[in-house]
Amino acid sequence: MTFKTIFAIICSLVLLGSCAEDNDITVPRNLQDYIDITSNNDFGEVIACAANAAGNTSLTYVFYYPEIGASDIRYYEADSLNVDPNNFTNYRRKNVPIEDVFGGKLQRFSRTGATESWGLVTYIKEGKLHKSNPIRLKNQIKPTGWTDQVSITYPTTLTPKFTWSDFGITDNVIYFQVVSQVEEDEFLSGTYTEEKTFQYFDPSNVVLNINIPETPEDLVADTEYQFTMMAVSEDNWVNTVIVESFIPKNLQEYLNENSQKSIETALAFGASDATNNNLSYVYYYPLIGATNLRYYETENASVDETNFSNYRRRNAADEAQFGGKLRRYSRESATERWAIITYIIDDVFYKSKPVRIKNQTKPTEWSTDVAIDDTDLLKPIFTWTDGTIQENTEYLQIFEDASSNFLSGTFTTAKTIQYGNFDNLESINLETPPELVEEEEYKFTLFGLSNDNWVNLIIQKSYLVE
Repeated sequence: MTFKTIFAIICSLVLLGSCAEDNDITVPRNLQDYIDITSNNDFGEVIACAANAAGNTSLTYVFYYPEIGASDIRYYEADSLNVDPNNFTNYRRKNVPIEDVFGGKLQRFSRTGATESWGLVTYIKEGKLHKSNPIRLKNQIKPTGWTDQVSITYPTTLTPKFTWSDFGITDNVIYFQVVSQVEEDEFLSGTYTEEKTFQYFDPSNVVLNINIPETPEDLVADTEYQFTMMAVSEDNWVNTVIVESFIPKNLQEYLNENSQKSIETALAFGASDATNNNLSYVYYYPLIGATNLRYYETENASVDETNFSNYRRRNAADEAQFGGKLRRYSRESATERWAIITYIIDDVFYKSKPVRIKNQTKPTEWSTDVAIDDTDLLKPIFTWTDGTIQENTEYLQIFEDASSNFLSGTFTTAKTIQYGNFDNLESINLETPPELVEEEEYKFTLFGLSNDNWVNLIIQKSYLVE
C-alpha cells in the first residue's frame, strides 16, 4: 500500500469522525457539549411547546417557531424525567421527523413512545445558538385534550371574537392562538394572551405575537378559516388544543345579499349515526338545478333559531344518498345546534326550516322492525310503531331497488304505507314510481320526524318480492 493511499484513508476517517461528531447521533454528544462549542451562553430564545396527538398518548408533537434564517434545527431529550431539566449534560439529540404546521410558519417534531421526559429545541440563526426552555412531556400523566369548544361571536363581520374556558384545568399560564386560512393552509396570525379571549385583529390584550408584519391582513367574507388555541402550562406542556373552523358572514347577511330573490322552503332533517352519537347527518332534498348549496349552524342550541344572524356557514362533507335523490351533510361534534341548508335556483332562494340537532339528548334510534303484509304481492303494505321517543309527527318512506336506485319517496302521518298506493300523499316523486317485479329485492327506509325536523327513528329493511 502506497503512502498516498494510507494518507487518503486517514483523511477519510478523520472527516467521517468529524461529521459524526457534528451529527450528535452517530457519535453521542450531550447538549452541554454542543453548547460549549457553539455558544458563549448568550442564547436567543426559541418559542416551543409540546402536546400529544389527539387520542394518542404515544405520539407527541413538539411545536416550535423557526425564525426566518433558522438552520440546523435540533430536538434534544433528557435521559430521564428524574433529572435537573436545566443541566444540559442530561440531554441527547434525537433524530425525529419534522413537518410544517400552518403553512410552515410553525414546525413540529413528531416523537413516538409513551415514555415521559424533558425535551428542548435548538437552532442556529446568524451564527448564534437559539435554545428553548425545557419542555415537560406529560403525555401519560396529563394528556392533551383536543376539542372544538370555543365561542365565536362577531362584533363586526370580519372581526370575530374567540372565547374559551380552561375546562377545569388550573395550571394554564398563557394561551397561544393561530388564525389560518383553510384552503391555502396559509398562516394569518399567531398571538399569545394571558386572557381566555382574543379578537381578530385587536392587539389590546396580546402579550406577544409572531406576526410579520405585526398587523395581519384582513379576513375575507365567505372564506373558511381555522382557529387553533393551545393552553400552555409554565413547563411548556399544552393542556388543551382547540381547533374550530369558521366562515365570516352569517345567514342573515347572506339573505340580505339575495333579498331580490323570492324565498321558498327546502326539505331538510337531521339524524345521528347508528353507532356514534357524535356523528350527525343533515339530509336534504336538492331540486334539479340547485346551485350554491350551503350548510349553516348556530353556535349552540340555546339561541333563537328564528334569528338568522345566529347561523354561521360551515364546510361540512356532503354526499349523495338514495341514488342521489337526497344528499346529506356529515358533521362530527358532540355539541347540539340548530342547522339550516340553503341553495339557489335562478331567482329563487331555497331555505330549509331550522333543524334541531339532538344527537346527545335524543339520539336517533335505528331499527329493522317493520311488518310487511304481502298479500297483494306487488303492492306490499308496511306497518311500523314508534320507538322509545314518541314525538314523531310525520314519516318519510323511501323505496329503492337492490342497486340503490330511488323508486319513491312519500310522507304520511299514519304509521303505514302501501307501495303503489301513493294517491293524495305528499311526495318527492317527479314521476310515477315503477311497479315492483317478482323475485327482485328492494329496500325500504323510514324516517320518523318530529316538529323540529329531527329524526327520532330510522327503520331500514330489505325484502324480496316472492
